[in-house]
Amino acid sequence: MKLATILLLLLLPVVHVFAQHQHGAVSAAPAPAKKPFLENSKGGKVEYHLYVNDTLANISGKRKVSALAMNGQIPAPTLHFTEGDTAVIHVHNLMHHETSIHWHGLLLPNKEDGVPYLTTAPVEPGGQYTFTFPLIQSGTFWYHSHTMLQEQSGLYGSIVIQPRKKTYEVDKEFVLLLSDWTDENPRRVLNALKRNDPASEWYSIKKGYAQSLDKLIQHKGLGNRLKNGWKRMPPMDLSDVYYAAFLANGKRKESIPDLKPGDKVRLRVINGSASTYFYLHGGAGKLELISSDGIDVKPIKIDRLLMGIAETYDFLLTVPKDRTMEFRATAQDVSGFASLYLGKGDTLSAAPIPKPNVWNMDEMMMGMAVNFPDRMNHSAMGMGKMDHSKMKMEQPAGKPGKGHEGMDMDKMDHSKMKMEPAEKKQPADKPEKGHEGMDMDKMDHSKMNMEPAQKKQPADKPEKGHEGMDMDKMDHSKMNMEPSQKKQPADKSEKGNESMDMSKMDHSKMNMEPSQKKQPAGKPEKGHEGMDMDKMDHGKMNMGGMQMGKTDSMTIFNYDLLSAQQKTSFDSSKPVRTVHLKLTGSMYRYVWSINNKVLSQADKIGIKKGEIVRFELENTTMMNHPMHLHGHYFRVLNKNGEFSPLKHTLDVPPMTSITIEFDATEEKDWFFHCHVLYHMMSGMARIVEYQGSSRDTSLARYPLKNLLKEDKMWFFYGSIAAKSHMAEAKANFINRSNAIRFEGNYNYGSQYEANISYERYIGDWLRPYIGFGAVKQRYYNIFNGEQTFEQDFDLPVIGVRYTLPFFIDADLRVNSNGRVRFALEGEEWLLPKLFFNWRINTDKEYHLDVEYMLGKYISLSGGYDSRYKLGGGLLVRF
Repeated sequence: MKLATILLLLLLPVVHVFAQHQHGAVSAAPAPAKKPFLENSKGGKVEYHLYVNDTLANISGKRKVSALAMNGQIPAPTLHFTEGDTAVIHVHNLMHHETSIHWHGLLLPNKEDGVPYLTTAPVEPGGQYTFTFPLIQSGTFWYHSHTMLQEQSGLYGSIVIQPRKKTYEVDKEFVLLLSDWTDENPRRVLNALKRNDPASEWYSIKKGYAQSLDKLIQHKGLGNRLKNGWKRMPPMDLSDVYYAAFLANGKRKESIPDLKPGDKVRLRVINGSASTYFYLHGGAGKLELISSDGIDVKPIKIDRLLMGIAETYDFLLTVPKDRTMEFRATAQDVSGFASLYLGKGDTLSAAPIPKPNVWNMDEMMMGMAVNFPDRMNHSAMGMGKMDHSKMKMEQPAGKPGKGHEGMDMDKMDHSKMKMEPAEKKQPADKPEKGHEGMDMDKMDHSKMNMEPAQKKQPADKPEKGHEGMDMDKMDHSKMNMEPSQKKQPADKSEKGNESMDMSKMDHSKMNMEPSQKKQPAGKPEKGHEGMDMDKMDHGKMNMGGMQMGKTDSMTIFNYDLLSAQQKTSFDSSKPVRTVHLKLTGSMYRYVWSINNKVLSQADKIGIKKGEIVRFELENTTMMNHPMHLHGHYFRVLNKNGEFSPLKHTLDVPPMTSITIEFDATEEKDWFFHCHVLYHMMSGMARIVEYQGSSRDTSLARYPLKNLLKEDKMWFFYGSIAAKSHMAEAKANFINRSNAIRFEGNYNYGSQYEANISYERYIGDWLRPYIGFGAVKQRYYNIFNGEQTFEQDFDLPVIGVRYTLPFFIDADLRVNSNGRVRFALEGEEWLLPKLFFNWRINTDKEYHLDVEYMLGKYISLSGGYDSRYKLGGGLLVRF
């Protein structure tokens, strides 16, 4: 009876916590008479009215679901201004729960920034808030809710601010607002990510990326998975969530009307998704990039760009003659795409992006680091002896490359390249296949830079196939690159890589540290320290379409290609404050943090007005993090030195270190956070505080603790199984630091066991706990070697749980009678929808169970229990 009371008390707060996040669960407040969307645009004042309401929407084409809309539409309407205008925006909240609007990328007074409880009061249910601020910039921007998970439900829109003087003459401008859409309530999405059971893997199953045993064997990733499992690294994926649709202006397909062949179009692209990076690529040649995050840059022509969440880019496109050009945004995990079509006639389709090999972490990580390909910390992720044996640098269909474009290193034959030994000779009777005469043990590659070169090759030394390769410091003193006697078939030659076969190339001793970036004396560059290439086989590595360099026909964007139009360097006489920020987290528990502390646990980052503030960002996780600083632009320190670009949002790739800096010219508090919505809500955020500033008096009724409690949210999940031989129930009530757990089983007869416990996380793996138990069963006492019958109620229990390698949970406990029990429990993923679960303890009890998932929340389950014998039935999750 006591246990039932405890369980009831456990469930009651869950209903309240979950209900308060249900959008559309209650009817909207009575709507006042609406004013026109654009009320005024005269005299330098532009005035808009935005009405926020719960609604039902069928975005995916499958079913109507609860959503949030502004002025009755998803996405919200585009707001148009001219630099120098004063924006007056009235936000009317017609819902029964609060909301907010943040003006992403805009430089404005702190009070107008729109982060509830930090800079701005929330827009209360049935209430209104008027934002008023001058527009001191121009460019492409966007706005979105900063309340809980509302952005995912539809509260986002675009902003266009025209410059006083146009910098590009075009025939048409068009905004392309990209987003992702789920038919699930976003709260349930976050709940699924927090779970620790097979339901948490449902998204990867739906995308075809199950990390099951059969797939690992099929894709030759079992060794890699075992290595990572030993390190307690969960299976990798590029994106956390399965989305029902990817959208361009709220549609899967979008087009620009009234275009003529030859028209110049300025395409303003905004990534307004909640958690999706997009590859941008087109079907009619290169894309001319002219602006980044609202600021014009030196134009560059590229073929593909990985766009971080909340970034904006502007492109110049030319409408083809008698053809239709596709501009495609492909989700980073290649689970879907959205398209824009320009022109009339046969379609010039964008080439598909190759599917990532999620079963091989080493290979996938290289593609994730494309925005900063030379800064990955291989040693930290255990890639010191990385096997690149399956690398392929694929080329879009229909674009055979000169040099190394689309370089398939599996087919490269180096057998014709004679590279004479430097000191020691190969035994004459044992030449290495494909490297006859070549000894790279003494070859100094320490300064080799394989990044896209910004400067031109000297006019008298161009070499097709090696453009972008900085060979200045490479010691070739003993290298003879004369071709051998064996000829290459005439139809298979390719300038720049004739016969180049790297499939068995020994790169021992090769040091691939970039030469561009200076390092402090005695401090090797992060990302390549101790990189042992002895066992690196580049023969078949698939880079997912990534070209490590810039060639005549294929250019993959990275941040080093971005260069400001004017110098961006700051006054060298100003004091400099350096803050080291590690991006940290646990994918296993889905807790994301900075310096191993979530927002609510951390102190503010204190800075002073008049300083130059440098953030050294070190991503120690296996995920991309788009980091956004409110109210400021920062310099991204890249290879362009004084012309390093200015941005407000930056992709920090996995295991990568990047430095940004900004001029501290503001006041009060500003938000700095990861713009993956579910990462931010799980704690990856900080408050940047201008020391000496006071909080705005308008926030007196809105304490900061209301913002800080977001990463303390409680989540509830569990399961009930009805089987022929027993019934089981599990319930978990968790947040980032605590867990209340219930587990019980019953054999429909005389035996049962039930336990409820409270555990506290110390780090990610250790959880001491206390609890109560009720048991009626026979068990074997390992300490006295006797069978014992026990029937007890409400026994106090104390114990400790610890997660071992391969995510095996160990549980050591003792009850008030002195009964000690040690248990181990684990789960193995056999087939995409088939799981094997096992438990064993020192009472000589064991439980074996096979589960086949019929859906996210329902499974067939059957197995053997040493107490209750064999049986099967149905398992339902909640």
